[in-house]
Amino acid sequence: MILIGVTVGVVGLLLWSLDSFGARSVWFAFCVVWLPMVWLGTVSRFMVPQLPARYHALRAFELDGHIYDLLGVRLVKWLLRRGPLAVFNPDLHMPAERTEANMAHLEQRMKDAEASHFILLLLTLGVIVHAAVRGWWASAAWTLLFDVLVNGYPVMLQRYNRARLRRRLGR
Repeated sequence: MILIGVTVGVVGLLLWSLDSFGARSVWFAFCVVWLPMVWLGTVSRFMVPQLPARYHALRAFELDGHIYDLLGVRLVKWLLRRGPLAVFNPDLHMPAERTEANMAHLEQRMKDAEASHFILLLLTLGVIVHAAVRGWWASAAWTLLFDVLVNGYPVMLQRYNRARLRRRLGR
């Protein structure tokens, strides 16, 4: 029942934002990225989206974290740990008791969050392509910017954190 309510609510808000702001507005670009993330964040409490294990395998260039440092992931991490955005995913922090089970749970939560954001990153590309095909360059650019900030950076952050976790645990 909650899933249906959240789905109807998000679709309603998307339609309202389209009608109120227009498909070419900055506000609609933000809504078309933010609202599906809120929806999937809620839905994932009941049904966790998963990607193949090979997707989650960290590549050699990711293991030292240098590429993510260059892309500003540490700044994003700092911002997400402070202020109002810290309320999202409160269980994506180092557990007080660092048992093998707790660390495995943390790593799985990181993979779950990464999968959700990656799926939304790809789905939103459809909206961006649609705007570009119609010649709505500003709309495509705004939607891409919001998609990278709301979905792309969280994907990179989870991969960065998993590499750090692996180094910390000596795996």
